[in-house]
Amino acid sequence: MRRILSLGVLLSVTLSGQEFFGQRDFLTEHEINIIREAQEPEHRIPAYLEFAALRLELVRQLMLKEETGRGGKINRNLKEYGRILEAIDMVVDDSLVRDKLLDEETLIAPMIERERGFLASLSKIEEADPEDLWRFEFVLEDAIEITEDSLEMTEGDLMARKERILESDDAERAAREKKMSDARRKEVAKVKEKVRVMEERSRGPSLLKEGETVDTANDPSLLDPRPEKKKRKKN
Repeated sequence: MRRILSLGVLLSVTLSGQEFFGQRDFLTEHEINIIREAQEPEHRIPAYLEFAALRLELVRQLMLKEETGRGGKINRNLKEYGRILEAIDMVVDDSLVRDKLLDEETLIAPMIERERGFLASLSKIEEADPEDLWRFEFVLEDAIEITEDSLEMTEGDLMARKERILESDDAERAAREKKMSDARRKEVAKVKEKVRVMEERSRGPSLLKEGETVDTANDPSLLDPRPEKKKRKKN
């Protein structure tokens, strides 16, 4: 299985069609505009799936007749197909990390069905064993591997997938901190503390009374059983 993207990588890209830098290498201007408009996963993923299907349809048509430069054209379309599928996986990973709901029935199930169809189409190309297969053999194998990996992850437990992303991020962060000097480590600790304080403040003032916890607030029986003395009003 291909490497799970870390949280740091996911948060370094935006959801404006920049799942991978250099997107113009695998999307047309028209497709880029569609992705920019499709901000939510339920719109973006189906759009990407259509782009991937188009690349495989172009490959299928190229396979029907021999022509000059056919191998190069097939090579390019298969490369673009692979990049598009990787972009889809990044959208899914990003959505999981951001706790965005990915509906099983309307989004995940159709995605699995489409990817199974993609895998079948790629397998047919490999089985056809054309004379110019050597021109695109390696990129075809890569496209098949990308599809198998994406399908395996999509069919798996999405919450477990999210945990793997977070664990990967924790491991990378720990490795980075281990290489830091003591001075740098102290600076990072100060920044973390500032972030924690800012998050505390952003939550707003607590509604709990002094000495009260969430548990005691939800369960009055945990409070001090002695009744509170009322202050006498002054005449």
